[in-house]
Amino acid sequence: MSKARRSFVWIGYEGHLRILGRRWHSVGTATVGPVADFVNEPIEADSLPRLHDDGFEPVDPNWLRVSLLGMGLFAAAVTACGVTASLVIANQDGQGSWIPLAIAAALVVLTAISVAIRVVEVRYIAYQVRNHDISHRRGVLVRRVSTVPFVRVQHAQIRQGPLQRRYGIAMLEVNSAGPDLKIHGLPADIAEQLKALVVERAGDLTEDQ
Repeated sequence: MSKARRSFVWIGYEGHLRILGRRWHSVGTATVGPVADFVNEPIEADSLPRLHDDGFEPVDPNWLRVSLLGMGLFAAAVTACGVTASLVIANQDGQGSWIPLAIAAALVVLTAISVAIRVVEVRYIAYQVRNHDISHRRGVLVRRVSTVPFVRVQHAQIRQGPLQRRYGIAMLEVNSAGPDLKIHGLPADIAEQLKALVVERAGDLTEDQ
């Protein structure tokens, strides 16, 4: 071995050496042969993989209806609670009866703002499935694209509330070793197909490791 081959650095764990690009495993005093040479070539920015906008699938339009209906029910409940609390306080001593109404009004205003944001956001919410990962796009002011590789998937499930079942939509939740992915507003049959695909691909990739 030449002098250049004698330089080494420790990496990872005890007994594992990398000698100028060649990896050796040391077991006790015995040395097991080298594995393939390590290569770490630079990648040009133009050749990086990209998520194309035309590859994203929009969510079901019924999701906006369900979302707005849920917000409307919340606003109605908050208003009813505020009015009831105000009447109770007014019948007792009359002081501070405006406070529940003010709180209810503030919550209703926040709900109205959320409605406006949701109407704009639904045009951007979409998902994309590729051979090795699934992506979800969302956001209005701050737009985010989350991607979960199938090899990182640990669990997938479908959630449906009463309103979602009424309108035939569902949410797909993908739990991974990293961040989780929640895709709202999927048609129920598409959600079932996506879940089956995610579970199948995650299993195939795990077996390939």
